[in-house]
Amino acid sequence: MNLLSAGDLAAVWTPNPDHPYTWAKFFGFLAVVVGCLIAFAGVYAARSTWRGLDPSRRRTQLRPLAVMAGVFLAIGLAVVAFGVWLF
Repeated sequence: MNLLSAGDLAAVWTPNPDHPYTWAKFFGFLAVVVGCLIAFAGVYAARSTWRGLDPSRRRTQLRPLAVMAGVFLAIGLAVVAFGVWLF
């Protein structure tokens, strides 16, 4: 069994000394991913709920579903913006 040596690992990944990877960058990336998931989940929930309604009820429920999708989209984009600011 051949184990990797430190020289082999250094050849695979070498960080840029001008841009060190810190916890802030990690949490920034995590915030971008979570924000995208929040925005996608809100829009998907509103769309799938609207498609599941009877055609006669779609007209009356359009505004509340649009508000719900807009709120989730705004919150998700705010989290993404915070993550980009951290990153």
